[in-house]
Amino acid sequence: MAKDYDEVVGSVISFETLKLFWEEYSRVNNVGQSRERPNVIHRQAFMHIARNNVSLPLQRIGRLLGKDHSTVIYACRVHEGNYRYDGDYRRVWDNLNRELEDYLLGHGIVPKTISEDGDVKEVHYKFLNVSRRLRKKIQEFESYKKTIKNDLKKIKVSKDYIRDLEQRNESLHKELMRLKNLL
Repeated sequence: MAKDYDEVVGSVISFETLKLFWEEYSRVNNVGQSRERPNVIHRQAFMHIARNNVSLPLQRIGRLLGKDHSTVIYACRVHEGNYRYDGDYRRVWDNLNRELEDYLLGHGIVPKTISEDGDVKEVHYKFLNVSRRLRKKIQEFESYKKTIKNDLKKIKVSKDYIRDLEQRNESLHKELMRLKNLL
């Protein structure tokens, strides 16, 4: 039961992460919905990489791009020929693969292509643990920094008060000396 729950949660997280990545990537690279070859290259490369890196059903991968599962199957089937004979596709696929793997790792998802190597997965989780501890230390530091700022404000107010008391004391002393001379 817990394994099924973990798979469902992981699937939802993977889908949303891929969705955010694709929206940003398509915006930056001007990937449209038309059938022009540059757009098709980006979409097919993304479908193939998503299929190989994330455990999502074909329907959900296709849904990210407004396509159906058969389009994803086709993109995976023609990948080998495209990669071998089309330099543009190869360049897009290599860049997209690197970007997507980095993006997934940055969002706590270990791509399937990397997770086959147990050492990398272990290192990834160590980095996540170090990152979590670092964020905690940063929060502690920010809290300490606020405390120091408040203490500095209090010290400044105290210094101003003491300076005012010294000036008052000096003026009273002058007045006292003047009255003493008069007597």
